[in-house]
Amino acid sequence: MPPSITQGQACLLTAPARKGRVDKLAEFLTDCVGRNRTVFCFGGDSRTIYAVRDRIEAGFPALCITGICDADFDGQVDRAVLGHIAAARADVVVTDLPETRFRQFCAQCNAAGIGDERINLRGSFADFAFGRRSRFLGFVPTSLPMTGLHRFEAATTAGFQFTRIILVQALGRALPSLAAGHRTGRQPERSGRG
Repeated sequence: MPPSITQGQACLLTAPARKGRVDKLAEFLTDCVGRNRTVFCFGGDSRTIYAVRDRIEAGFPALCITGICDADFDGQVDRAVLGHIAAARADVVVTDLPETRFRQFCAQCNAAGIGDERINLRGSFADFAFGRRSRFLGFVPTSLPMTGLHRFEAATTAGFQFTRIILVQALGRALPSLAAGHRTGRQPERSGRG
C-alpha cells in the first residue's frame, strides 16, 4: 500500500472504505506477520475492538498485538490514551477512524512524540470482527465464499424487485375500487356471499 500522507517521521497510510475492507485488514495483518511487525489497534467501540483482537488472535497467531483501545468517544484523544499507545511501542498503529478524525489523531501523536507508523483502514474493524454487512442478509460471516454469496444476493435482489412490481400492479388494480368507495362513503361491493 503506497503512503498517501507523510508528516514528520511517521508514515501515515490511509485506505478508503469500500467493498473488501475485510480483505484489506487481513492483507495488512498478513504483511505485518511476514515482516515481524507488532501492531496496536485503535478505533471502533469496545465490543468491536475486543472482537477484532479475538479474531486476530485466532486467525493470525504469529502476530504480536501490543495493545488495543476503542475510540468510542468524541473529540480529541485523551492524554492517557496517547500514553497507552506510546507505552505499547508498536511498530504500527492501525486505526478505524473517519478521515478527519484520523488526521487529528496523527497530529496529536506527532505532538506527543509518538513516531509509530499509522495506517487508517476506515470501516474495516466491524467488518473484520463480525463479517461483511449484506443489504438483505444482515452480517454475513466472512468465511463464506463471497462469489456464491454475491450471486445469492443478486438473485434475492432480483426476486424482491419482481415481487415489488407484481405488488404495485395488484394494488393499482385494487385501489381504484377502494378509492371510489371511500369518496362516496360506501364500502365497495363484494361479489358472492360474505
